[in-house]
Amino acid sequence: MKSFLRLMKVPAIAIFVGLSLLFACETPMSESLPSDDLSLKKGGNSKSPANVEQGDLYGDLWELEREASGVPIQYELKYRVDYQDETVQGIIDVKNPRLNGAFSLTIVQRDEDGYAIYTEPTDGTDPVVVTEQVMITPNVDGFLTTETEFSPIALYDAEGEILSEAALHVYPIEEGRLNIIRSPSTVLANRMSEVIQNFGDGTVADVIRDYCGRLYMIRTDAALDDGIDDKPIDSPLENLAIYNELMINGLSKPSLQGGLKFLVEEEDPRGGFNFQSHLDSDWDAGPILFTTLSNDLDEQQFVANLAAACVAAGSDKSNFLTIDEIVFLNLFMQIPKPNGDGTAQCFLPYVKQTTRKMDKTDKHQYSTDLFYVDYSSFSYTRQKFEETYVDFWSIVPVEGGGYEKQLLIEGIALDDILTGNSPLPDIVISEYRYTQEEGQPITGALGFASQADDYVQALEVVHNNEEFLTWQMPTPTWSDDEAIDRESSPFTFTATEVSHSKKPADKGD
Repeated sequence: MKSFLRLMKVPAIAIFVGLSLLFACETPMSESLPSDDLSLKKGGNSKSPANVEQGDLYGDLWELEREASGVPIQYELKYRVDYQDETVQGIIDVKNPRLNGAFSLTIVQRDEDGYAIYTEPTDGTDPVVVTEQVMITPNVDGFLTTETEFSPIALYDAEGEILSEAALHVYPIEEGRLNIIRSPSTVLANRMSEVIQNFGDGTVADVIRDYCGRLYMIRTDAALDDGIDDKPIDSPLENLAIYNELMINGLSKPSLQGGLKFLVEEEDPRGGFNFQSHLDSDWDAGPILFTTLSNDLDEQQFVANLAAACVAAGSDKSNFLTIDEIVFLNLFMQIPKPNGDGTAQCFLPYVKQTTRKMDKTDKHQYSTDLFYVDYSSFSYTRQKFEETYVDFWSIVPVEGGGYEKQLLIEGIALDDILTGNSPLPDIVISEYRYTQEEGQPITGALGFASQADDYVQALEVVHNNEEFLTWQMPTPTWSDDEAIDRESSPFTFTATEVSHSKKPADKGD
């Protein structure tokens, strides 16, 4: 049997876009970056699969059609090819990329069973796939669906590779500063250790969340006297380290194991904080202790709200976050973390998705599994921003010469700024708005992405106008009769020293 002459495989332009992004980190790294389990893996096959296949990652460098849970929707593509004079057929699962508009495309013609149609030459040459020129017109959301003339299969060739012309019209994901996830796992582990040490150095009296949801350290009186100010965890890497820990273990792992349990309960003999937070699904209930939550759903909501702020603080302040970026980040960081037995470790619910593929060597069908965080039960409101306030200041001249800082407008709600309804002059806030408009879904995966993106916008407006805008830190912290206790720190932590000496342990110095 003659070999089929298949369409030339041209890698999708999104691959090149993704590669350029992955090597263009905006934040310089002081740590060395050896190859490790967070670095990009080479693609595998059914005989020697990689932990995270290259194709899986690159395929998710596009904006994709997704379920409410965040899991990408798959479409069945049948293939029938020739290998060593034998016909091999199988099924590939392909995804539906978001398109940037209508365009002309040369597509593969398929028979009623879904297989590519080939010519039958009489001159002894190999069969050639039959094609036709069509106009691809996505729906209002940018996808090919049942509402459109062609299914997503039209974007792929006979073997499931996206057509090169179609790849020019997909929306690529722009990861920006989130490319720091290319750092090895040891870097994030070291940063997590630094976070714990910062909370346990004796200067932190309490923990709250700031105007953009980040963990915020309230200093002791002694620390303030020494010039150590209240401050948030603002390092992008430290926030991504916290994000990774929250998503995998929640607030359950002890500090000596690199976890965040110390934030919400005591760890004998190191102590701990009574960190409280609102639930966005029930804001009016007020700040809640994590240890008093009575069901898994509320615990997951508590952790997810904090995780959204951490991933926001790890991203570009000058961009916006989408669910596609967050899901790609999760895939690269292996969130959920595979256990190697068909299950995974994740504090939030997760979904295992089986994807059918074609081995490029002998054309047989095989399957791989990927784990995705299931955001189905997540819900979000913007009430936090309605009840978070900033003051507007200016520098004005004073009689006799010189200048002073003067309060011009007190107590402006962040929500008013981000909806364009504040009394601030446009010169200050014209660039900052909620990315997702009111009335759009704020549940499920889009809800999680919306909350994270709102935190990005809130951080940007205050951070970029810090000479004008100051956050009104809530005092007292939780109730009318309970002020912040700054007398002492309830948590102490000293990291175990790691010796790099090559001397035998019993020989001393």
